[in-house]
Amino acid sequence: VGLWMGLPITTVLPACVMGNMVPIVPLLFLLKNEGLKKLMKPILDRAEKKSSSLGVGTLDKQWASLAAFVGIPLPGTGAWTGAMGAFLLGMPTGLALSSIFAGVVSAGCIMSAITLAGKKGGIAALAILALFTGKEFLSSKEEKQDFLEADPYWDQSAVPVNVYKNKAPFVGKVVSTKRIVGPQA
Repeated sequence: VGLWMGLPITTVLPACVMGNMVPIVPLLFLLKNEGLKKLMKPILDRAEKKSSSLGVGTLDKQWASLAAFVGIPLPGTGAWTGAMGAFLLGMPTGLALSSIFAGVVSAGCIMSAITLAGKKGGIAALAILALFTGKEFLSSKEEKQDFLEADPYWDQSAVPVNVYKNKAPFVGKVVSTKRIVGPQA
């Protein structure tokens, strides 16, 4: 909107980035509040259960993933959602802030480029997005699940079988065989 009003990009982009980042610092600290955790426990438990299956990688991978998630200018992918994601991943606050900041800057640059390109640039960006989405959804190529499959499929010597290890049985010592009944038992 600032560009349409005639303001220079050097003023608009930093203002948008700062306006987007100002509420994130208190939000990250607010998410660590114990009272808020108790209030939002059902929602947070459900979100943690769903996110636990994703597997948490190294901090470098978390940083890059969060920056890419925030940096994609689509609905539902922004700094606020990124702050919740950083909380669920258990990222340190400084690392989460820098990752969210990098994502906000990249999203701002993408949207500024599309805005500066005008109507033709917006249509071109929409066409590229539609082509990419169509390619992803319409491709019939199925990816092979490989974490428990043997290669080749008839050779199952590499598949882990019977990996359960029984515990050692409890060995007790007989102290007495005297019958214990009655009121003195």
